[in-house]
Amino acid sequence: MSPDRPALVPAYVRWIVLVVGAILMAAAVATVVGRRDIIGTNLAAIRHPAARDVALLLGTVIANIVLTGLMFSVLMSRYGRIGLVEMQALIAAAALANYLPLRPGLFGRVAYHKTFNQIPIKATITATLVALGLSVAIAVFVALALFAAARSSILLWVVMGAPVPLLAAAAAFRASRIVGTAALIRYIEVLLLAVRYHAAFALIGAPIDPAMALAIACVSLVVTMIPLSSNGLGLREWAVGLASPLVTSYVLEVGMTAELVNRAAEAVVIVVLGLGAFAWLAWRRRSTVVTRSPDPSS
Repeated sequence: MSPDRPALVPAYVRWIVLVVGAILMAAAVATVVGRRDIIGTNLAAIRHPAARDVALLLGTVIANIVLTGLMFSVLMSRYGRIGLVEMQALIAAAALANYLPLRPGLFGRVAYHKTFNQIPIKATITATLVALGLSVAIAVFVALALFAAARSSILLWVVMGAPVPLLAAAAAFRASRIVGTAALIRYIEVLLLAVRYHAAFALIGAPIDPAMALAIACVSLVVTMIPLSSNGLGLREWAVGLASPLVTSYVLEVGMTAELVNRAAEAVVIVVLGLGAFAWLAWRRRSTVVTRSPDPSS
């Protein structure tokens, strides 16, 4: 996938974003290490992780990437024909590229679809904006659901389960099939994100209940959507840390430690899948060029 993109933002802004993110990340690590007296037991728990929680954390990271690919396959299906494996590779490669300033993975996907799938730039951007809108809508719904469940006798799982049949019904009708299916996939993604945070907190010996995990997932989702951030690098660590005392019984440093564990798992998965995706896309591009090249003997 080509990282080429239009020069929409000055180079100095990109460097400022990168430096700020690095400073915030370094400050988060320093805060956690410097408060060993408070979170010593949490840091010790990381040295002896439960295999189940590790598998759950890594598995949900992989599942989130796969579901993102499926969602974009659905959203882009109205504009052109894109293979499922091809889209999965694009999303994995973009996830890795998005650790660079200003999320160049998006621009890479736009350029790739324009060059190899003959899909207009506007179409890819439109699909991305729809995905962003779905994320915002779901984050708002989850926040309202948590508020309603906390202040009434309605069980949280009832409130959270209510959209599933509605979205499934929307996916069944032709007029709303694409948006309904994409919304259902993204909703499942958010639920899996909550499971991921449940595992991350468990790994540091600070278990949280489903409501707390959903609240933390909403915070993470919103911060990750900030366009100038590199996958929310630095920002997400502080956001989760600051939110933890508000939605859990733990101090800032505990939430920050859980997010650093989550970030480490995410980085490992994204690097492995992203590098593999870049290699596969490069191989596919060479194969396509060779296939389309005219036979010199003809």
